[in-house]
Amino acid sequence: MRIPPYWAKAVHTGKDKKGETRSFLAWGWSLDNLATAKKDATEKAKRVFDRLTTGTSPSQYGYLDQPLREEIVETVSREGKEIALITRNRYGALVLNTDSVCFADIDFPPLRTTGLMDGILLAFSRKRKSQRMQAVREKTIQSVRDWAKQNPDHSFRLYRTFAGLRLLFTDRLYDPTSPETDKFLAGLGSDPLYRKLTEKQECFRARLTPKPWRSNCVKPPNRYPREDASAEKRYREWEQEYQNKTRKFATCELIDSIGKGMPEKIIHTVVEIHDRYVFNNKGATLA
Repeated sequence: MRIPPYWAKAVHTGKDKKGETRSFLAWGWSLDNLATAKKDATEKAKRVFDRLTTGTSPSQYGYLDQPLREEIVETVSREGKEIALITRNRYGALVLNTDSVCFADIDFPPLRTTGLMDGILLAFSRKRKSQRMQAVREKTIQSVRDWAKQNPDHSFRLYRTFAGLRLLFTDRLYDPTSPETDKFLAGLGSDPLYRKLTEKQECFRARLTPKPWRSNCVKPPNRYPREDASAEKRYREWEQEYQNKTRKFATCELIDSIGKGMPEKIIHTVVEIHDRYVFNNKGATLA
């Protein structure tokens, strides 16, 4: 899993082709120590300066090549082996990261109108819109069930999320970097960006706690790593507010468990951790 515990930033300042002074900031990282992270940041800041001042478009450098800059909240081990990390993402939600237990998210498709009149009726009829959305959800769930019948060698737990479905596969362990896994996720209709993130970060990810804006909570005041003690204090105060407000919400609800079971002990552990967090308030509004 490419989730480094050490991060540092550096600024490189120099003159561009026109002789104007310009400065560029970059974050560096390391799996080993802070000194290596600082060196990486310095080198990256210089490379960014060189590229941008020579006219190279920054859009050519994808953010997915950079590991996730997230605070590691908990390391999960089983029989002496690290099997998962719980991190806090950029907007403050906890995320479960695992290098072998497969998660797949499938979004509900947007409502589509059948014509002008249908669009008007949907806009002015809450009941009609609710019924149409329910039909879309049921159709998406049925498509997953149909996929399961066509692929009986796969077992999974099926959850409902705020915007779609989540599958937690329990039949075996998966390699997040393999082409076979990507093809498998694509066949399920999993989001292309999630699939690319899975490959680049060498792990599967599942959000454990609600999104703040769906829980009547503002976004966090800053990002990890915090600049100083004052920034840390502001973040921890926000974190307490976030925890208080999200108690009223849930992240998932279990729809079904499909297939034969869980042959690997690692899967048991990941399921237990996942469900402990996402069912924080059973029956509550999903967020």
